[in-house]
Amino acid sequence: MLDEDPGIVRGLTRELGYLGAAVTGVSSLYEARRSLETWSPDAVLADLQLKDGPGLELLPEYLVRHPDGAFYLLTEQGSIDSAVEALRHGVQHYFEKPVDPIALAWHLVDDLAVGRSSHVLAEQLSPYLTVRDPVMLEALGDLPRFAASGEPVLIQGETGTGKELVARALHGLGPRAQGPFIAVNCGAIPETMLEAELFGYEKGAFTGATRQHRGRFEQAHGGTLFFDEIGEMPPTAQVSLLRVLEEGLVHRLGSERGVSVDVSVVAATHRSLEKHVESGLFRQDLLFRLNVLVIELPPLRERAGDIELLARHFLGKILTDMGKFGAAPTLSRDALTLLAGYHWPGNVRELRNVMVRLAIRLPEAVREVGTNLLAPVLPARASGVTGAVGGVLIPRGTTLADAEGLLIDAALKETGYNRSKAARLLGIGERTLRRRLNES
Repeated sequence: MLDEDPGIVRGLTRELGYLGAAVTGVSSLYEARRSLETWSPDAVLADLQLKDGPGLELLPEYLVRHPDGAFYLLTEQGSIDSAVEALRHGVQHYFEKPVDPIALAWHLVDDLAVGRSSHVLAEQLSPYLTVRDPVMLEALGDLPRFAASGEPVLIQGETGTGKELVARALHGLGPRAQGPFIAVNCGAIPETMLEAELFGYEKGAFTGATRQHRGRFEQAHGGTLFFDEIGEMPPTAQVSLLRVLEEGLVHRLGSERGVSVDVSVVAATHRSLEKHVESGLFRQDLLFRLNVLVIELPPLRERAGDIELLARHFLGKILTDMGKFGAAPTLSRDALTLLAGYHWPGNVRELRNVMVRLAIRLPEAVREVGTNLLAPVLPARASGVTGAVGGVLIPRGTTLADAEGLLIDAALKETGYNRSKAARLLGIGERTLRRRLNES
């Protein structure tokens, strides 16, 4: 338990002890970090604002050591907005002071059970996906059951969120895992060739058809056929696709004989297919056929718990592939804070691109990557942090301290130099804002 008030620490330690919990209390982030070096508790209860920083800073460090643990925040009544925002970053619950120990104990029992099941899910997905964030794990909670069902699955999410990786996980965990996985990018194949690619053709079916060609459906027989960006499929191909899904038969172009196919169908889109239906760009009956089971992938900015894990994974793999380092350098705490503060409009794909740029520029002797090395390879606009304060532009090469100063100045100007409002806009406590102003 992490709180500056010794009375709160003593009281909750005593009450939770009566309920069978072993509690260790500390009063600062420094002490908590030292404790985590030798101990991995099942849960952490941290005050939102401490004398040496926000308690939320401990979250990524804790999850690295204990991914199936539970993290809670203690808040004063005036800090509720910040606590609610923290729920998007992997915090299970927040409790207003004074805390009801019985309510806390119930949450501990429930969340630790969920955490352990999430850990099992993360292990199941590990051959296909690098995931630890509770938001992402919740989104994928039904994936093993969906995979076993053999029913069509529709994956929705922004570009770069990992829709094809999820499709491969559905294939790998399903009954057709030993069969082929065939991917079709519906927006990359010319409209005039799409039906020939999907359904195949006979020799002489059209000019240039010099041999028989098995389409993607036949190639995927006994396995999974993945339609990436299915919202880009032209209406004529949608009609033929619907017929195949309903009949289980493929008619090659130039042939009157149907070929039976047995495939699992997974489709993905970053668009709203419902809006496409309203505008006449997508058939409603095809949508009904595809969205039997739906997986909604959250963007990377809503699953901050995965940013550190993915950044380390990408950097290590890229450097290994380059043969540049014997052991990949670590990312400093300030560098991780910088990554967590970016909006990631390109999601996981953009994060990997940043790690590629970083890996190429890293000197051989580096053992820890700080903000001086990371900031130049990040996009200039840190929109995830600055959007709420007028869209501040952070120049390349800006240090973390200077960037923080720019954001604080913008927040103060936007709120008419009202410190209380500026602190809420920045998602920090007024006490923290005062301290950082005094330090600058």
